Amino acid sequence: MSFQRAIEDYRYLKNRNYPDKAALKLVSDHHRLDSVLRNCLFRGIFSTADCDKRRSKLTVAGQVEGHLLGVDWYNVLITVESYLKGYPIFISDDGLLRDSAGVHGSYKTGKVTERGISEILAAIVALKPGRIEVFLDSPISHSGDMADQLRCRLSRSVPVPFSVSVFPSADYPLKSLDGIVATSDSSIIDRQQVARVFDLARFVIESSFHARIPTVEMLTERATEQ
Repeated sequence: MSFQRAIEDYRYLKNRNYPDKAALKLVSDHHRLDSVLRNCLFRGIFSTADCDKRRSKLTVAGQVEGHLLGVDWYNVLITVESYLKGYPIFISDDGLLRDSAGVHGSYKTGKVTERGISEILAAIVALKPGRIEVFLDSPISHSGDMADQLRCRLSRSVPVPFSVSVFPSADYPLKSLDGIVATSDSSIIDRQQVARVFDLARFVIESSFHARIPTVEMLTERATEQ
């Protein structure tokens, strides 16, 4: 199938340090990929070197207990919501769960938001971190209201210190966090200061919904048609 060939071609270019945008356009145009598959390619395929570095930082659920957990809130919530909406999600080359939506900047709450929030907070409680710091992006609509809601709900459900902060970009504080960072954002994970990463969205979807998540290579054109 064309998407499998596209993966091979794009990975070949990534391993030879071709610029991301140029490589993505070249491969996607050649294989006539639609916007969803282009997103899957861009968010799912990385160079071997990048994958090795990121995988070395990944922690498992049992390693979160007692430690500071910094949460890239919208990164996690949007991925969980994508699953609840039935959009394609997949395990990328680097071992992290991602979705095909690519809607971060235009995110708005919807029918599945409440379910997503509840499942994420329940998962955080189950992980038993020693402290929780949640970061939201202020450019996303109603981030202040979301932050207030999270403070209220965390005050009722977690027995450990926590904070909920709104920043122009949640990336900024997370890139220097001295703890475990819950995100799948490559720009955060690739920072040298970030030593440990936990895939909270994957933990939520696998533990709460018992989902079997495909790798990006298991996706098909039909599977991404929604």
